[in-house]
Amino acid sequence: MGSQPSKDKPMVFVNDETVPVRVSSSFVNQISQSQPVTGSPEDIESQVRQRVHAELTKIQAEKEATLPYTNYHSSTHGNALVTEQDMDQLARSAPAKQVKILPEDITKAQYALVQCYRDNKDRSLDCWKEVQEFKDLVQKAQNAFIATV
Repeated sequence: MGSQPSKDKPMVFVNDETVPVRVSSSFVNQISQSQPVTGSPEDIESQVRQRVHAELTKIQAEKEATLPYTNYHSSTHGNALVTEQDMDQLARSAPAKQVKILPEDITKAQYALVQCYRDNKDRSLDCWKEVQEFKDLVQKAQNAFIATV
């Protein structure tokens, strides 16, 4: 609120010849090494195409270096088969998830809570008793489980 002005003021730049302009030596070297663009439009276009091609090959080489296991020249069908085989192998090696059956009182409280929410769509706060009962039963079951461990 108070840290920034409420109205934007235009920035004013003053060209003062008494203030020296400082440029880094690397910038000066870069400018001095760059070649001026001269010649016919066809020559300029040829130079641009060569530079673009060189950059593209450089980027492609970097991608291949960072992803050595990826084969860019193979077909997508082959990659899909490899991926499907990997997924099948993972599915076989992963242990099956065991579904635990909830106690009957928790299941009944859960059903009562869901039913209350469905009946009171516009007034969900009216279900506070069902929510509290469900929370208490779940807390009791958690404490019983921790006591057995």
